[in-house]
Amino acid sequence: MKTISSVIAATALMVSVAGVSTSAQAGAPTIAVNTWYTGQFGSAGSPLTGGDIFGVGVTPPFGTATVAPTSAWTVDLTSPGELIVTDLEASGDQFTLYNNGVLLGTTSVPTDGTYVGYDISSVLSNPVFSHGTFALPTGLDTITGNLTNLTVGEGDFAFAVTGVPEPATWAMTIAGMGLMGAMLRRRRHAAPVAAV
Repeated sequence: MKTISSVIAATALMVSVAGVSTSAQAGAPTIAVNTWYTGQFGSAGSPLTGGDIFGVGVTPPFGTATVAPTSAWTVDLTSPGELIVTDLEASGDQFTLYNNGVLLGTTSVPTDGTYVGYDISSVLSNPVFSHGTFALPTGLDTITGNLTNLTVGEGDFAFAVTGVPEPATWAMTIAGMGLMGAMLRRRRHAAPVAAV
């Protein structure tokens, strides 16, 4: 019979690897899932590109950020995922994103003039910054983008691809949690009662 710890470990493993793998597509650098990447842009209409920015490594949600490879990033998802994109440093810039050449959408309309710097967590929680979340389908996704609206000259941005567990994975996770609860109840009922 499996122990509760082995059920917990198996459930955690199913959630952590839920349908995400990476492989390269011709000409586009591969990116990792659940990793923040930072990059730069120039004038309005210019492409989003990788580039070293001051402050890489500040407090994004998935740990330390890394510099994005040049332009166009590929990720191979075995289940649907999400692309999260945000402006950095000073608010006012807005981006249009594409997947395999097809429009994903445009990030939110920013408010001009607020400076937060390169702390991704702070920027994501600040509504004056432009950010957006876009659905990615299963398979090879090659992500590109350009600067739609420019407020303060050249600037910086950050993005990440997150995996979304398949419904079957969620069902297995819920079943695993139910099994753990049943095992705990069974243990409580089986505990010896002390005689008085």
